[in-house]
Amino acid sequence: MKPLSQRLKFCIAYITIAGSLWTASEWWEKRLAERSGKPDISPGGCYRVELFKPLWVLPMMFHSMPHPDSEVPRRWLSLWEYPAFFRLYDHRTGELLSETEVYDLASASGPLDWGDGSSEVSAGMISIGPNLPDCMGDRTTRVSPQ
Repeated sequence: MKPLSQRLKFCIAYITIAGSLWTASEWWEKRLAERSGKPDISPGGCYRVELFKPLWVLPMMFHSMPHPDSEVPRRWLSLWEYPAFFRLYDHRTGELLSETEVYDLASASGPLDWGDGSSEVSAGMISIGPNLPDCMGDRTTRVSPQ
């Protein structure tokens, strides 16, 4: 019975450590991410989009792969080509407006669209964030006070 209890303790310790590492990596993958390239600034000067490469300690296959369409289920044990996420800022104030999930840009990304007609900033199929009320479609407008 002694070897069985040692195996059980080992399995419990292994699962606990692996689970803790995975949970921690979900937090630090974005907080300690490295910026990739120069920021993209919208032609009208309202928005700035920055691209980041997540800091992953665990192998890529242990990170679930979301699809930009929320109705498509996440894929597990997938091979990533180019994992990255976007941050959208108000370029006039520097305020962070939104941050996306980590996506595989090789399959989901495309050219930046600043919101002409859609009222949101996007890159291919990835929605980065909404347009501000005073800068719809990257055009500054006056908003009358309510």
